[in-house]
Amino acid sequence: MRIARRVNELAGSPMSWLSRPVLQLIAILALGSSSTALAQLASGHADVSHGGQAARYRVINLGPGTIATYPGINAAGQVVFSMIHGGRTTGFFFDGTVTRNIGSLGGGITYANDLNEAGQIAGTSVNEQGIENAFIWSAGGGMLDIRAEPGRGRSYAWAINNRGVVTGSFGDSARPFRWSHAGGVEDLGVTPAFQQPSGRVLNDAGLIAGVTTIDDEFTRVFAWTRASGLVDIDTLGSVESNPVAVGSGGEVAGNRLASWEDGGDRPFLWTRATGMVDLGIGRGTTAWVNAMTPGLHIAGGIGFADGRQRAMSWTRRGGMRELGTLGGRTSVARGVNAKGQIVGFAEDKAGAMRAFVWSAGGGMLDLNRHLRRVPPTLVLEHAMAINDKDEIVASSNAGLVLLRPDRGGNKERKSGHTVGPLVAPRSIAVGETLQASVSFVDGDRVGTRGVDWSWGDGSGASARRIDERGGVGSARASHGFSAPGIYTVAATVIGRDGRRTVVSQDVEVTAP
Repeated sequence: MRIARRVNELAGSPMSWLSRPVLQLIAILALGSSSTALAQLASGHADVSHGGQAARYRVINLGPGTIATYPGINAAGQVVFSMIHGGRTTGFFFDGTVTRNIGSLGGGITYANDLNEAGQIAGTSVNEQGIENAFIWSAGGGMLDIRAEPGRGRSYAWAINNRGVVTGSFGDSARPFRWSHAGGVEDLGVTPAFQQPSGRVLNDAGLIAGVTTIDDEFTRVFAWTRASGLVDIDTLGSVESNPVAVGSGGEVAGNRLASWEDGGDRPFLWTRATGMVDLGIGRGTTAWVNAMTPGLHIAGGIGFADGRQRAMSWTRRGGMRELGTLGGRTSVARGVNAKGQIVGFAEDKAGAMRAFVWSAGGGMLDLNRHLRRVPPTLVLEHAMAINDKDEIVASSNAGLVLLRPDRGGNKERKSGHTVGPLVAPRSIAVGETLQASVSFVDGDRVGTRGVDWSWGDGSGASARRIDERGGVGSARASHGFSAPGIYTVAATVIGRDGRRTVVSQDVEVTAP
């Protein structure tokens, strides 16, 4: 299954504007949590070095649920993400110590789409009338509706730069906008040739790249600056093209489909000097960009006719190269930092999806083998983002997690409990007893105050028994359900310092 780029496509309902790539992401994450992946725990989490240079990571649980948008991380180690949990989509901000719910505009649904170095978030939230509205959020200012004009329809915020400038689209006709605190909303302008355009990515210099429809048929990339206005930059004449990232010099990287009969996407890089340049497909039949640094290091994937995929790196000096796998058929790169470290997912020999980090000197490493003091049940499935301090955001069978390099003796970098997945049957009948368990490791060896259980039916209880020795513990509980339905069962591990870490699992209760 392919991990596609993050290109959000507008549609009608409050939920349908989720992008096709995000929906594919949800399916991939579900695949990674399958019994096949869980069966790969026998080897444990041995500390494996690569030439004596590989880092080991401490794991911080960020939140349970299904990932709704790709997470982002900035240089300070702050993380933004959206999760589907208990049937609701919620945006979250991790400030380096704790995770907080960023709220909504009244409708209880929030998609956090981008994060800048100042900790500001751009995204879309549903208001009390059920209409999607663009917002900007900060810890000090809360959530600000930046399209609060009556009668202007829906609005979406896709990206924010380090100067606090936001881009997206507004109105039922999807007009692209630029927003700043000083200037408010600025309509980027639409000529008759450009239909339903939307700003998607931008850089700190203010160049905005987005997508538009030409002649009701072709989806093309545009670039906007105050000096030039909206300009179609698809000089290769693609039938479809979409931007993924903008470089610090105004370069635009993305993916294009050359013709409707073409076999798949091809990556491109656009500059003012060269126009749009096709970067090729290597040895494959298709290739695509998932991320790019401001310095133009591209990460993505290459697809082959037989279904195999390979993580891909591209630089101006080195061109396109395959990054290998962890022994299986497939690997895809999702994020890259200024050091040239690339993260993503790869199948191992048994076909299980595992998170990896790659570097030119160390090659591809399974992150599961480079973790310090974690529950044996925890599995990292997909590394999604990395900053220049080597901090990595990854999905796991316990939810979204942050990996921090363990540099030794750095107390402020230590966290409370690292909690493994909640282990329980996925389905049970009314009248049967659900047996659930959770394992955890106390990183600071402070000890565990308790484990609280919530069964999703309004009832809950504290664990009667906690087995813990040397900072490694587990708890078990049981419960019976009286009515059919889907219930979110959650376990909250509480440290003696008061920190709370939650993991959960949905359980389907069927009629007897």
